[in-house]
Amino acid sequence: MYRFRQLWKFSTLQFHKGVSEHQNVSQNVVLRGVTLKGRYNDLPNMLFFPEACDPVENWIPFFSDPANKILDYRNVHILSPRNFGTSDKHYSFDVEDLANDVVRYMYYNKITMATLAGHGFGAKVALAAGSYHPERTTGVFCIDYSPMDQRYHEAFTEFRGFIKKLSEINTKEMTKSQIEAFLKENIECVKWRSIFSDNLVKLPSGQWDWKFALKFLNDNIQFNKADSLAFWPVKAGLYTGRAHFAFPEFSRWVHLGTNTLPMLKVCPQVRGFGHDVHSVQGDNNTLNHWIYEFKDQSFVFASRFTKFLSMYDGVHLLLKDRTEVGKEFVPSIIYSKKDPNHVYSDYSPAHYYHNWRFNNVYKNLDTQNK
Repeated sequence: MYRFRQLWKFSTLQFHKGVSEHQNVSQNVVLRGVTLKGRYNDLPNMLFFPEACDPVENWIPFFSDPANKILDYRNVHILSPRNFGTSDKHYSFDVEDLANDVVRYMYYNKITMATLAGHGFGAKVALAAGSYHPERTTGVFCIDYSPMDQRYHEAFTEFRGFIKKLSEINTKEMTKSQIEAFLKENIECVKWRSIFSDNLVKLPSGQWDWKFALKFLNDNIQFNKADSLAFWPVKAGLYTGRAHFAFPEFSRWVHLGTNTLPMLKVCPQVRGFGHDVHSVQGDNNTLNHWIYEFKDQSFVFASRFTKFLSMYDGVHLLLKDRTEVGKEFVPSIIYSKKDPNHVYSDYSPAHYYHNWRFNNVYKNLDTQNK
């Protein structure tokens, strides 16, 4: 197992202010986490969502590692989905509510468009946001996730059992050492045990509690409802933009033989295994879901990230990749072709600026054209 050093000193790291609050209205939920500023000015943004219960801090070394080069292409916002970490809590786990959380975060932080990415449940959040708000999404990158019903998977039933165990105790009546002893005795998986331990927080009263909404989470996963964390509902529709899926070769979440088909069904622009769907070679390790724990594996996933960000993310869907930008003809609205005075750049799609909603770049362009 590999542990990264503190590599985030190579970039600007900013934890979001505010504490998690219970909201009665879903539209009031605020997402929080950490922002890693990229190495160049005016870079586009990527919003990344970790697995359920996984602290955002676990992903900081992965994205800030200079060898991975991800910060050469994007500012990275690592965000906890609702009911986890420092993000607000609300009973609903409905995919539309999850998607709207993302758009509100983008609006409040003046982000017009973004790459959306995630790991496990976080990938579901990213894909849901892309499905409901394609106009805000330049591309979706999913790690060890497939948009299907995973409620019967061994890995999920294991997680469900662990959450049920946690719900049987009252941490506010226990010391931290007692809680740690309980985790050691009841949580067999060393990784989940570590994650749950990292989620312990001391209240002002001196009592201990979980950073995630345990009751909401337990209610969601113990009953096979349509909004289950492990279920992709049909109502979410399709994501029609660029997408990329990457998972460990011996994944317990994505079984290569059958579980890649939903990727093609939900994301019609995905062009199949070896192009937009990749399995990363590695050992048949039960912990391979946590890709940042293994140096070689994490580097390969980072390479897939950078290839997607540099070549495919934000590229017009009729183009193969970024090498065809400016070279291949992209059909436009019909009447523009009949205009004898047209200029090629006037009717070919051009991504002048990734953050057009919050600046006057198009206004300036119009002025120059006059």
